[in-house]
Amino acid sequence: MDAPTPLTMPTVTLPPVLRPAVQADAEFLYGLWDAEARRQSFTGGPPTMTSHLAWLKAVLADPQAHLFVAMEGGRPVGSARLDVEGREATVSVMVADRERRRGLGTAILGGLDAEARPLGIGSLRAEIFETNTGSRTAFANAGYRIADIADGVVTMGKEITK
Repeated sequence: MDAPTPLTMPTVTLPPVLRPAVQADAEFLYGLWDAEARRQSFTGGPPTMTSHLAWLKAVLADPQAHLFVAMEGGRPVGSARLDVEGREATVSVMVADRERRRGLGTAILGGLDAEARPLGIGSLRAEIFETNTGSRTAFANAGYRIADIADGVVTMGKEITK
């Protein structure tokens, strides 16, 4: 059976489950760094699996970093990260290439609100390339508002309600 095309991909009907990432997720997380993800990333993505493994180990050990794997129907479909600084967190979201363009990014962002509250986070922010209309739309649909646009980067944010 052929894989669904973006035109036939079902939209998200239930929010994905976010679970804490573990070292065993390394291969899936590395696989999220396709050409499009690297193009839209400020870091350009991990150049090798070795450097990715070192990054993942450091993130998992960092008490201010909270990395999640988004699960849908028992399979991983994306990831999300909160980098906490005081009562604010910077958000990063990645969606697997085969899962894009069906609202999953927005659904993952919605799930992050619930993860942020018990951590005492009062606001979330993200920096997105101005040309990354898919991510900008996902964040806007999740309630983020533009706070600034400078040098080709859009800063979006939202307050977390209790």
